[in-house]
Amino acid sequence: MKPSPEATYERARRLANFAMWTVSIQCRRIKSSEPEDDRFVMRKWADFHFLIVALIRLKKAAILAKKIPIIKLKIESALQEFDLELPDIKKMRDVAEHIDEYATDDGRDKNISRKSLEVSRLNETSLEWLGFKLDADKAMEASAKLFEAIKGCSSSLRPNSD
Repeated sequence: MKPSPEATYERARRLANFAMWTVSIQCRRIKSSEPEDDRFVMRKWADFHFLIVALIRLKKAAILAKKIPIIKLKIESALQEFDLELPDIKKMRDVAEHIDEYATDDGRDKNISRKSLEVSRLNETSLEWLGFKLDADKAMEASAKLFEAIKGCSSSLRPNSD
């Protein structure tokens, strides 16, 4: 038996909440100095990669919520806005997830060379990698809007458990 729409919504909301906290933590870390910075100079780059994962998890929680007919249009609209604000995160995630394939020029996107995998430019709030840019402030703002859209649907459904 499939879970009820209410149970699916509650699960999507919990997953989105967890992802939102993770996005927030990563954005804070990106803008801060951390104890390991003097030993691990790539720490900020790693935190951007963790941010990408958290952003995708938030998006997937919203996609789960979109399966509920009564809130589908509202979530679709919020997802479209999220994607407009962060158009490159899926490509960045795909390359990071399939780094083994891209490292030998066997990745799906033939425009991405193995020579660009370890090349990036960082500043206080953004990462430029593979010709794409991810700004932590923009990511935080887009994530907060998407999460608010998910939370805003609670009045359309009453909580239930599965």
